[in-house]
Amino acid sequence: MSRVESVGMCAVLALGCAVGGWAQGMRGGMGQRTPQMYGAFKPAPGSGAQYVMTAKDRTMDFAYAIVGQEDVEGKTGYWMEIRTEGAGAPGETVMKELVIVEGDNPQIKRMIMQTAGRPPMEMPVGMMMGMGQHAKAAEQGDKSMGEKIGTETITVPAGTYECEHYRKQGKSGPVDYWVSAKVSPYGMVKMTSPDATMELKKILSNETSHIKGEPQKMDFQMPHF
Repeated sequence: MSRVESVGMCAVLALGCAVGGWAQGMRGGMGQRTPQMYGAFKPAPGSGAQYVMTAKDRTMDFAYAIVGQEDVEGKTGYWMEIRTEGAGAPGETVMKELVIVEGDNPQIKRMIMQTAGRPPMEMPVGMMMGMGQHAKAAEQGDKSMGEKIGTETITVPAGTYECEHYRKQGKSGPVDYWVSAKVSPYGMVKMTSPDATMELKKILSNETSHIKGEPQKMDFQMPHF
């Protein structure tokens, strides 16, 4: 996994605190959290992709969307939201993060989370740094995109796409995924593993933030070991 991919993983780790039973799933290939998103991270304000993931007897909808950009320390930052529904928590859970992408070294500058019926909470820098360490540790595994199987045309709920097909070896077996440059912010169109299937459900456009209300500061300190 590249450093760019770890941006998505940081958000996934944070979302895992809020999605109940789904958060007990595996992170490897696919599982009960939003899966690792392979492919290049190409943010374009207003763009997004909605997916449906089926794992055993559960189905979860989730989306990645770029909802804005702003200058941060003289650099361009992108606000990316990861939204989930049907993950054990009622309603929609939203994780919004301000990401600076510079070469192969993205940085998360701010992170805001909101669950249904609750005010948005902004996570402190210490918590983000702690999650970043978890993501960094996860990077020590296989960082490649896997074996390229070929170019294939596949049909998913969002339509028909010409994709590059890759295969990796996950903890529970092979993970196959299909990516297309026409999908943003990640190129993911479909992913399958022995545990779950994920498909692109809808291309999103003109996206704005689903965060409602003024974020409150979360009073949280990372434990010291």
